[in-house]
Amino acid sequence: MADPKNAKLFVNLGASQARRRLKGFGHGVRKVETAGNNQAVITIIHTATAQHLRQLEAKFADVGFAETEIGLSQPADLIEVTGLNSH
Repeated sequence: MADPKNAKLFVNLGASQARRRLKGFGHGVRKVETAGNNQAVITIIHTATAQHLRQLEAKFADVGFAETEIGLSQPADLIEVTGLNSH
């Protein structure tokens, strides 16, 4: 059985917090996995429409998201803990 092509969305929330935000959302979300410290990757099935993707991005606009792991900035709480903050 062929695996359908999927898109990924990386967010600055832990996987359990991301799942909580997505509860009842549906719209093509296949799974939520951890992507490191306070970051998660959401796998979206290829049949999700552009409107569904915009709605998904809107759910995570306050914490930050990116389509690639490299494009995702460090979570603010992690910057404070590691001392990377410039203040």
